[in-house]
Amino acid sequence: MKSITNLNNGDYIAINLFGKEKNVEVFSTGDNQYDENGDPKADGFALSEEEIDCLNWFIENVKIEDYREAITEYCNEVYDAVGGEHITESDAEKEITISAVAINICKDTQSDDDFVYPEIAFYGDCECDPEHGICIGFRDKKFLGIDAQDWIL
Repeated sequence: MKSITNLNNGDYIAINLFGKEKNVEVFSTGDNQYDENGDPKADGFALSEEEIDCLNWFIENVKIEDYREAITEYCNEVYDAVGGEHITESDAEKEITISAVAINICKDTQSDDDFVYPEIAFYGDCECDPEHGICIGFRDKKFLGIDAQDWIL
């Protein structure tokens, strides 16, 4: 796949999901979404060079099918909590629908608590938790884990 050199917030790119090409939205949830006064930028602002670099690493190195086991474990934990039926790794592709890649580059990543936010994540819906969706997060070029969508928002 050819490297992306520029992209705007809300643009769509084609990525490989479970062996199929799919168009997904790319959006910023980090510092770049605000101007120098702290006000939200207008829709369609340009992604920063750092966000583009992170996105290029992500699309060149991360294959969602490598995370079938983690997706299955996450969904089964949610099903245990809500009383649903367990899935198997072969069900992972049907269990989740990825609609976006969220990029969360922030200058000050230090926080009072030890909670670590993803820098980039697959973002979408899942059958096990339709109200909160799914976020498959990465930080420092490493898999961070899976949680609800609000993890990166």
